[in-house]
Amino acid sequence: MTRGATRVLVADDNLVVRRLISARLRDAGYRVAEASDGVAALAEFEREPVPVVVTDLNMPKLDGLGLLAALRHREEPPEVIVLTGTRSSDVEAAVQALRLGAHDYISKSPASLDAVALAVGRAVEKWRLRQENARLLGDLQRLSLTDELTGVGNRRAFDEALRQEIARARRLGCGLALALLDLDDFKRINDTMGHQAGDLVLVDFVERVRSVARDADRLFRYGGEEFALCLSDAGLSGALAAAWRIVEAVAREPLRAGRNAAAVTCSVGVAELGASDDTLGTELVGRSDAALYAAKRAGRNCAIAFAETADGLGLAPTADETLPDRDAGRC
Repeated sequence: MTRGATRVLVADDNLVVRRLISARLRDAGYRVAEASDGVAALAEFEREPVPVVVTDLNMPKLDGLGLLAALRHREEPPEVIVLTGTRSSDVEAAVQALRLGAHDYISKSPASLDAVALAVGRAVEKWRLRQENARLLGDLQRLSLTDELTGVGNRRAFDEALRQEIARARRLGCGLALALLDLDDFKRINDTMGHQAGDLVLVDFVERVRSVARDADRLFRYGGEEFALCLSDAGLSGALAAAWRIVEAVAREPLRAGRNAAAVTCSVGVAELGASDDTLGTELVGRSDAALYAAKRAGRNCAIAFAETADGLGLAPTADETLPDRDAGRC
């Protein structure tokens, strides 16, 4: 935002004071909106938020302290400069405003117009700094939850998402299934084609999985060449059918590895959330992992679900058992 585009809101029930301050701020290059009391100022802010509000302390309907308190709860609160009188009670109220988070307070006087303009300039810079810090913090948080290579969530993001999905499934009475996906014999690709080619295969693998998964399904890199897919609102047979679609999509044609291509298959283990499972998903992950190892032992390039059978593992359902439409059956 350039200085000339910066918008400031001035709230004062004294028309003369309000117009003098507004004129001085316009001379300084700001766009100015005006309000005659705190209620009108709050409505104007809701209509078009501003980075800085200059408000009189004593106003009808909603005074400066009340306006300040209301603005503090906005998603992106502005910097607030409070205008006061010269009485001791006004100064005490101004100090209270600082404690509530006001940027500054200025006593009204004929010489205070320049002081207001200077305070607005400092407040704008502080607001910009807050915005930049918030953006950087958001970037850091996203990076801490994202796998740098593939762009999907990392193990930390998976752990948090699984807890959320379990809580949601139990709150709404929805199904929840988990699929663990592992590229078969991936070490061979790294050994024969190089790690850079292996990285490209992982990136293409993610794109292949996403091409056949539902929009609601959430994919994470669990570790190395192993990935986790959370399937909300899905039962065991439907989730296993989705797993078979992934297996078939990966095996259908080689994955890209730069100028080359790698014929790759994957194995998938599937389990569904049980009524007695822990809230962290430890048991659900354990059953999915057991099913994945069973798929490996069964020859790879297949999907197996953990089911309540004699040996604890059930085989894949028929290929025509599919998940509901993307928006069908949602809780």
